[in-house]
Formats: sequence, structure tokens, C-alpha cells
Amino acid sequence: MATADMAQVSVDGFPTRALRGDQPAQRMDAHLTASFEENWMTDLILTEADYRELVNCDGDEPTTDSLRVATRFGKRHDNVLRAIDNVKCSAKFRLLNFEETSYIDEQGKVQRMFNMTKDGFMFVVMGFTGEKAAAWKEAFIEAFNRMLQELQDRSLSIEQRRHLLMAEFKQEKGLASLAGKTMRRWQIKKPVIEGELIQLERDGQQVLPLH
Repeated sequence: MATADMAQVSVDGFPTRALRGDQPAQRMDAHLTASFEENWMTDLILTEADYRELVNCDGDEPTTDSLRVATRFGKRHDNVLRAIDNVKCSAKFRLLNFEETSYIDEQGKVQRMFNMTKDGFMFVVMGFTGEKAAAWKEAFIEAFNRMLQELQDRSLSIEQRRHLLMAEFKQEKGLASLAGKTMRRWQIKKPVIEGELIQLERDGQQVLPLH
């Protein structure tokens, strides 16, 4: 697994980490921290981009990592690593929910880190207490849920999409036959659905005749 080149930065005394030389990532860290400091007494207000900064959805399951957890919860990274090492769980659970990897720190040294699933994250942070910790727990859970929905949307196959479009096609055609007043609706919907079906067939390199 590729390692990340990380640098330590600080915003209003709150430690954050960002990719070294990656100014947008560093600004995102600053934005998230500033947003938290301003809103933790009520609600932590995050944008879609903020949620994506908390959780990855590059593979087949949303994950976060120990560096992100340490940064957001205001913990030293070595303490988060210790919490992960000390998680009381079965070997199977650890294998499924924690992946040890590494990153390059600002001194150019290879350091340990962990990727973790939502279940792994919950095991690690369940002992983190206080209002700030509660706000970040909610934010991470929301980010995991959003990324999971995105992955599920991506997995919708061409065949499933074709099935849904054909069902809509038949439904709209049936509505058009009920009364003349629906004919205009059918005239509008028919070319739109047909166009989407044609595009699907191009994507799937198949030809589906309409009857």
C-alpha cells in the first residue's frame, strides 16, 4: 500500500496533520478544526467535502485511519495506536476491521498507522469522552454512512439500471393509455427514457429492442 507523506500543522493550538506540501489538504484540516472550535457547543457543521476528508471510499468499504482520528479528537497519534493495539476483540474482528500500514513523517521516517472500518473506528473511540469527542463521533458516523451510500450507488449495475428504466418505461406507457390527458406527459417522458436506454446499451455494448 502506498504511504502518505504527512506533515504536522497546528490551528489555534489544535494539532492537525496534512499531506506535506499539499496546501489544499492543509487548509481543509484548518477549516475542519476552525469549524469544530466555533460549533462544538451546539452542532458540528460540516460540508460534503469535510465528510470526504474524514472517511475514504476508494475501495469496497468506507475507511478512516488512525491519523485522522488522532487529529480530530485531539489525541496524540501514539496514544491512538496504543488504543488500537489494546482493543479487546477477537482475532477475526481485528483482521476484518484494522489494517496496519505506514506513512512518512516530516523527518522522513516511516511510522505506523492503521486504516479502520466503521466497526473498528467505533471500538477505538468508544472510550473517548466529552462534548467535543461526542461531536466528532457523530461527524465520523455520518461520514461513514454517506460514503457507504455512495459506494452502494456506484455498485448499481447496468442491468439493474436497465431494469429500473424499463419498469419506468412500461409504467409511463401504461399511464399514457389511460386517458388522453396523459398523452402530453408520455410524449415528454418517452424520448427521455428512450435516450437513457440507448445510452445504457452503448455503455453495456448491447442492443435492447423496444416493443
